[in-house]
Amino acid sequence: MTDERPCCAEAAARMVKKLTIGRSEVGIANLENVLKEVAEMKLTDDDAVKRELLKRVRIYNYVAASANDEYAGALLKEYKRPVRRQV
Repeated sequence: MTDERPCCAEAAARMVKKLTIGRSEVGIANLENVLKEVAEMKLTDDDAVKRELLKRVRIYNYVAASANDEYAGALLKEYKRPVRRQV
């Protein structure tokens, strides 16, 4: 994982990206780094990608167990956006 740490509250706020989970918009801390890290793993199985994304997102964010599937699906969708294919 990257050791990038924010220097102040403003920098920390820039590291939070909004993602639609179900019908809600949620701020996910460190999402860009998580997406890059998982892309570097070059996983090909969607289930493995979802597991890894969720595992890493949970390091920086609270994810209720009952929301695992919704988060995993939304994270995979964000991961598969064409912009993410640059790794």
